[in-house]
Amino acid sequence: MTIFKRWTTLPFQFILPIAFFCIGLTYIYASPHFESPDSITHIAMIKWISEHNGELPIQSKGHDELYGQQASQPPLYYFLMMPVWSVFDTSDFDTIYQRNLLAISGNPSRLGNRNLVMYQQPHPPYLQGTSLAIYAMRLLTLMMSTVTVIGVYQSARTILPDHIGFAVLATSFTAFNPQFLFIGTSVSNDNLVTMLATLITWQMLIMLRDGFQTRRSLLLAVLITCATLAKLNGLVLVLVVALAGLWVAYRTRDLRGLFILGGAMAGFWLIFGSWWYIRNVMLYDELFGTGAMIANYGKRHITFEELIILEGTGFLQSYWGLFGWFSIFTNEWHYRIMNGLMLLSLVGLIPFLARFRKKAFVLTVFGILSIMAIVGLAMLVWWTSQTTGSQGRLIFPYIVAFSILMAMGLYGLRIPPFVIAVPMMIFSLIAPFVYIVPEYDHPPQVDRLPETAIQTFAQWDDITLIGYEIPPPQRWTNGDEFPITLYWKPLAQTQTPHAFFISLIDDKGDSFATLDSYPGWGSLLTTQWQPNTIYKDEYVFQILNGGGGFSSVQLQIGWYEYPNGSNIRPILENNQEAPAYTIPIGVYIYPHTGQEITNSSISIGTNFEDTFRLNAYRFNNSNGLILEWTLLKPMTGDWRVFAFVLDEPYQEGDDFNPLLQKDAAPRVPLQYLEVGELLRTTHNFDLPEGFSGEYTIYLGWYNAETGERLPIPYPAHMYPLEGLFFDANTD
Repeated sequence: MTIFKRWTTLPFQFILPIAFFCIGLTYIYASPHFESPDSITHIAMIKWISEHNGELPIQSKGHDELYGQQASQPPLYYFLMMPVWSVFDTSDFDTIYQRNLLAISGNPSRLGNRNLVMYQQPHPPYLQGTSLAIYAMRLLTLMMSTVTVIGVYQSARTILPDHIGFAVLATSFTAFNPQFLFIGTSVSNDNLVTMLATLITWQMLIMLRDGFQTRRSLLLAVLITCATLAKLNGLVLVLVVALAGLWVAYRTRDLRGLFILGGAMAGFWLIFGSWWYIRNVMLYDELFGTGAMIANYGKRHITFEELIILEGTGFLQSYWGLFGWFSIFTNEWHYRIMNGLMLLSLVGLIPFLARFRKKAFVLTVFGILSIMAIVGLAMLVWWTSQTTGSQGRLIFPYIVAFSILMAMGLYGLRIPPFVIAVPMMIFSLIAPFVYIVPEYDHPPQVDRLPETAIQTFAQWDDITLIGYEIPPPQRWTNGDEFPITLYWKPLAQTQTPHAFFISLIDDKGDSFATLDSYPGWGSLLTTQWQPNTIYKDEYVFQILNGGGGFSSVQLQIGWYEYPNGSNIRPILENNQEAPAYTIPIGVYIYPHTGQEITNSSISIGTNFEDTFRLNAYRFNNSNGLILEWTLLKPMTGDWRVFAFVLDEPYQEGDDFNPLLQKDAAPRVPLQYLEVGELLRTTHNFDLPEGFSGEYTIYLGWYNAETGERLPIPYPAHMYPLEGLFFDANTD
């Protein structure tokens, strides 16, 4: 017996749900409470309903409650969670929920400040008060998601009972999907409607196989009613089950069974589910309440083409694993592999259907599940065309259909299920520790400054910087990432939150890139850190857009009282107050590939010893000369450009008595430049009062250390710019 055949004898109906539940516990541990999409608004709904004795909030414009748009949601999930919330002392909610006002959400390309909320203890879990209540709700929600996994497995076994590998593969696309684990362990009504939809699908498939049965029809009616009270996308199941019922009636000629199913669905919904929809009509003059929500939060205007182009990639990523508030990627290869499997499964559907072409039940199931998937996607497209919501989790209510359809395609290609299932399980297990935990944990505490750090001292009130680690000075440009580690030693907790900034400062003193954050890249408030403790605070500074040109660059570090406090001036090692603490880090260079000086310029094209070529110059008759050069070969050393104005044309051997002189160095040291790059020197002459007339400017390159000039075939190696008119009276 082969290993594969031995595996097929294992009780996967227990193994897969248990594995999912255990892995789910790691996601509960790794992800703090409020860091999944809309979790705070769902928690706030439960809190509000509990505090108002089961009364539902009314969607209204301008309300300042945290529940936000969830006031338009069906209430079943909140009613189920309300008793759990009420058991615990949640009076510390305002202490637990403290927004990170510098959080970056919805932009996974930006680093740091992933946490929407500041956590006094993200890891290990803080098991008191409100936090403990939320953990209890998340555990109950995980149980719902586990039932979903059971439903997917049983649905797959219903379709192909003799092919256990098919069931394992289909279930793995749900159970070991990191995004499903992430959402499935958060406080969200998505998990209740997904569980109900999966159970409905399972029972519907049995109905398609065995025909109508009164008890099953009643069970379907109850589940559908609950689904429509859990979330509006549960209404899709009404259409799908109705179509399945019509097909069964057509195939079996059992009109009585169809009437029982239809009557039960209508009856249970009218008795137990219609009240919420009637409430919407009475409050908002509409059945679903979505119009009121859109009216209060703004209607979106986007075409289908724009939706696919702008948000299609993000939608797929957030189906397979995009953590936080759409701010934490997994790995690019993870997305490529899973999307590749999706495309491969589409190809494999052809051989699968050919293989089971004589199995009418399998073909029927394929049709019904395809309808479920298509209608679910269509509803999502319709919804996201009106309001922002292109999130993969929003089609999780139909994950049973997508998982089974993918399994059909890959099974049709005869790919061994465990080749896919095992790596998915391993990846889903390590993902929370690799991608989630590092984004929310507080900065580590260290006993002493490491030997690799540069020891320093700067003090902002009770906050001291005792050391740092940065790369050696080098050239930086747009798209580069600059790692920096700061070692803070607070002397005391601040009474109000203090934030610090890291800025890149050019040689003119202007900032062209800034990072604002609390310590720990947004994870730790200064009101919480421990005095006289050394914190190792690591960052990656992203240089996103520094404009154009060349400049020496410094790193500037400062603190201020967030959000409106002025900058705190640091005291440095010499016990002197300074405007800021700065560290030279090299140069910023945005390479130019074409001539920049065009207006009022004259092309030159003269080489200075095959080292520099003078491309062009621009002259302002009041005092200014700008020269544009191209570097022709690598250079080091302190080379500068001289510019003289003489009273007479220079001849070899003449006395040298300049009327005006202005030397200038490139904005950055030459060793940072690459061959072919452009650079400029700027020479602003100080004109004596009344100075005017037509003169020649002589210019060339010289070494400031040795006085050596770069040779050119002109007297004294000076290139003449003739016929330039100066006028000190011109502004």
